[in-house]
Amino acid sequence: ADEAGLCLKSGNACILRGGKEASHSNRAIHRVLADALERTGLNPHAIQLIETADREAVRIALAANKFIDVVIPRGGEGLIRAVVEQATMPVIKHYKGVCHTYVDRDADLDMAQRICLNAKTQRPGTCNAMETLLVHEAIAGEFLPAIAAAMKEAGVEMRGCPKARAICPDMK
Repeated sequence: ADEAGLCLKSGNACILRGGKEASHSNRAIHRVLADALERTGLNPHAIQLIETADREAVRIALAANKFIDVVIPRGGEGLIRAVVEQATMPVIKHYKGVCHTYVDRDADLDMAQRICLNAKTQRPGTCNAMETLLVHEAIAGEFLPAIAAAMKEAGVEMRGCPKARAICPDMK
């Protein structure tokens, strides 16, 4: 959704292709975006979705430089390298993300802990793995010790600002 928003805001159409592990979410997000475009009087076809998980579709898209002006791959370094090698159009690339997760004072803290653990440990080598955890100060005293213990158990070293270290002295 963020890529689609950036493309539309800059006056461009876009073609999205997500990973096979999120195919249902990809379709749902695309449907919501297309409906929103139509409701606001914009062409709902300005956001397209490649629904197949077949990598051949990516290879074909990367050769379609008469129709696609630029490619912006999102994913791990291997994916980005493969796109750069195969693309026949310019590629806007990144290899490292700086991904933040924010836990608000009104959050369900058990859910927030599961989300944070997943964001950091499920696939730590990807560009969208959490690197920064921001916690509302009203819940920091309760949440930080719990998430720090869970992260430590998962093999994650947490580092914190002076306020966070005052709550969790074991933090670096």
